[in-house]
Amino acid sequence: MEIQKAELTTTPFDIIQQSDILTKEDFDILAPLTNELKETFIKAQVFRTRTEMEVSVLNNIKHPTHSSKYWQSIREQNVMFGELVMLSYEYRKNLIEIKILQRDKVKEVDELEEELKQIEIERKMFISKNQEKTAKDRIRELKAWSEIKEREAEYMSIEELSEVDNHQLISYTKRWINQSIIMGNNGSPAERQNLLGQLNSGITLCIQKGILDKVLEDFSEEVKDKVNKEYNNK
Repeated sequence: MEIQKAELTTTPFDIIQQSDILTKEDFDILAPLTNELKETFIKAQVFRTRTEMEVSVLNNIKHPTHSSKYWQSIREQNVMFGELVMLSYEYRKNLIEIKILQRDKVKEVDELEEELKQIEIERKMFISKNQEKTAKDRIRELKAWSEIKEREAEYMSIEELSEVDNHQLISYTKRWINQSIIMGNNGSPAERQNLLGQLNSGITLCIQKGILDKVLEDFSEEVKDKVNKEYNNK
């Protein structure tokens, strides 16, 4: 038996009405919203918008370099693709379960059991519709991450593109300086200790590798002087 994608034999409103979960007065309130709620289902956000990806995930404090934005995009895209693969398994499994229910329903002699199977078929049909919507939005985000990666890659060296660790010392140290400036004298003792420990380690290693100037190039002269003085970097 072939199952068409999201082959809903009844609308969600029909299903709600059949369940008697609402009074007639309640359903009369809901009924005029039918078209609006269909539009809501289509428009409702599932995953992050492009704006959220750019300003929340890849914000300039945590990801201050093109390389850090690129490699974070790699991680985000990989997670999204993995979830799409798992969803595809769940979708196929759900369709098989619908086929089994339809097969068993035909053979069922007990009217109540037959009715239960029909209810479960309808529920799984609705699940498949939501799975299709989820898959479509995962594709949208995968494409967006691809566009971001392509944009950031234009500003990166071959070395930075070849291995994630080739950029991290510079990117992380810039990040810790940013966070230190924002935190100032605020933050809990534990937060300050953790941040200062990372910052000290990062700057010390940058000095050893001779790349502190690369880290500081986008900061103000005041920040540069403060860091160089504090770490006796000449």
